[in-house]
Amino acid sequence: MSETATVENLDTIRGIMKGVRTAMLTTVSEDGSLHSHPMTTQQADFDGDCWFIASDSADTIKHLTAQPKVNLAYSASSSWLSIAGSAETVRDEAKKRELWNTFADAWFEDGVDDPSVILIHVTAESAQYWTTPGRVATVVSMLKAKVTGNTPDIGKSEEVDLPTTGQPTDN
Repeated sequence: MSETATVENLDTIRGIMKGVRTAMLTTVSEDGSLHSHPMTTQQADFDGDCWFIASDSADTIKHLTAQPKVNLAYSASSSWLSIAGSAETVRDEAKKRELWNTFADAWFEDGVDDPSVILIHVTAESAQYWTTPGRVATVVSMLKAKVTGNTPDIGKSEEVDLPTTGQPTDN
């Protein structure tokens, strides 16, 4: 059951994104099949929007033109994040220059001035995340639960609806 995102939820989402940075962007192709593409998040100050840099000739761009619904998946050793939303391609020189970095520079021969560079803007609609206290603490909790007969404390999982304004509730 989803709840409206709180400040705490958004802080957790931001933390996972900043710690992982590379997401698997899943798109839907023209024939309806799913395709996942590793993409580096360019802006991890998450407020409901995610930005990526791509080539306008990439299959990802073709998929987004056919179907804008996407999913972003982030995975770390003790936390996971899935963001569902819609994506659009954007040609905005100012935003491209704002997001540009040395990693992006390595992918495009003409750097920030490469005419094939396009931005992908994902507007998040919902997120689901799971955080754990870490591998050792999880194993200890599971062993303790086995001995006591209680349920192990293996972390926190939340599913949240993200406000379109980027403003969480104060709860």
